[in-house]
Amino acid sequence: MEITYINGFISEACLRGLKEFEQVRDAIIVAKCKGFPFRGRPRDMARDVIAHVLNVLCSEIGLFPVIIESFGGTDSKGDYTTKVVFQAIA
Repeated sequence: MEITYINGFISEACLRGLKEFEQVRDAIIVAKCKGFPFRGRPRDMARDVIAHVLNVLCSEIGLFPVIIESFGGTDSKGDYTTKVVFQAIA
């Protein structure tokens, strides 16, 4: 599953079509940025993705992100992330 952030914010268009929790649980999710990066660490970005997915799915079941790969760094504004690959574990 691939999620796109545009200028640091999740694109709602990426969340359309997710109808069942089973599509997300244990899925490998790639979240990447176009434009400005996401402000925060890779785990923050992964948790943001999960929060948006759970909001769309109206599910109360919690998921925990297991980071597989991430790209980002630190600049004068703090931590940023441009891409994170993680597995959503229930």
